[in-house]
Amino acid sequence: MKTFLTLLATIISLSAYTLVGVRAKCPICPGSVAGTALGNQCTFNGITACQYPNDHVGAVRNPIYCYYNENGSLDKDSNYCPKTVNTNNNACPACH
Repeated sequence: MKTFLTLLATIISLSAYTLVGVRAKCPICPGSVAGTALGNQCTFNGITACQYPNDHVGAVRNPIYCYYNENGSLDKDSNYCPKTVNTNNNACPACH
């Protein structure tokens, strides 16, 4: 009986893990925003941050950050960022 319960618990946990993995989506950051190329993309707590550094010579603007939820909708408003982006089912790179 103990072995059966252990096996059942393992199957349930793996099923839940698979379901979560299937539903997970990763926003695809635009290649550039306001003429600035994408510098970095990472995800923390379901929010994907897209960073567009403004590091060219004579830059007068701070870097642009766009934050998207797992559905590809803009999470924090910015004048430069598209309101929605496409998503894929690949694993999102984690922020370090």
